[in-house]
Amino acid sequence: MTHRPPAREGISPRKVVLQAVVPADTEYFAAAAGDSPFSPGQLLPAGMALSGPVPAWYHPDVPEEKPIPFDYTVLYEDRDLIVVDKPHFLPTTSNGRLVRETLQTRLRVDFGEDDIVPLHRLDRLTAGVVVCSRNPRTRGTYQRLFAERKVVKTYHARLSTCLEYSGTVELPMHKVKGSRQVSLGGTPTLTHVEAHGYAASLIPHTGHTHQLRVVCNYLGAPIQGDDTYPIDRGLDLYDFSSPLQLVAHRLEFADPLSGTRREFSTSRQLGGNLN
Repeated sequence: MTHRPPAREGISPRKVVLQAVVPADTEYFAAAAGDSPFSPGQLLPAGMALSGPVPAWYHPDVPEEKPIPFDYTVLYEDRDLIVVDKPHFLPTTSNGRLVRETLQTRLRVDFGEDDIVPLHRLDRLTAGVVVCSRNPRTRGTYQRLFAERKVVKTYHARLSTCLEYSGTVELPMHKVKGSRQVSLGGTPTLTHVEAHGYAASLIPHTGHTHQLRVVCNYLGAPIQGDDTYPIDRGLDLYDFSSPLQLVAHRLEFADPLSGTRREFSTSRQLGGNLN
């Protein structure tokens, strides 16, 4: 038992180490620690002097956010998983700028379950299949599937330029701190590409930030609607005019609990308004 307070409005509490005195700005609850004089989960009175550092939980004050006017669709659910079709423009989890307007927060609020956690991430601009865990007891088992690359993900993209290509692209990449773009060189990545005309099917065998977008740009055919490649046009969280033409179309894996083959796909089509 973690003794972590439950989420509020779908937003998880945060952990901090208090020094000298308990602040009065919000409520703090003692976290589990071997040398703490407080019981885990105990409410710490504001203004109380502390004899040493005390780990504690608190609920962050999250301001209201301008709504993202697109929502998810549930594709499947059981006692362990919720599988959804995420729309473009909605972050999977908090990106530091949006906390309330994320897939994770919406699911927690809509289902009334604080334990819902996405097992993988789609970029804010990418739509498609996302698998979420709702059961902490089985979460680790499913997380290992993704960590060990035992999940096959197939993406569909519409390219800005005609491309004929069939093969696997090996491309080293690295993310420069402070830059929105991923640069070449660094961590090896592997992506299978089938491109014919403006349509492309992409299967990543590694997981790197912007991997598919970088690969398409490298091949000379950036994805339509990409605001970062080849030119970084700047971040605008509320510009919904040109959806990135990239969709996580299908996700497949052997269920580690039942042994059955699972396959989830979206009916979302490329072209036009994808939301």
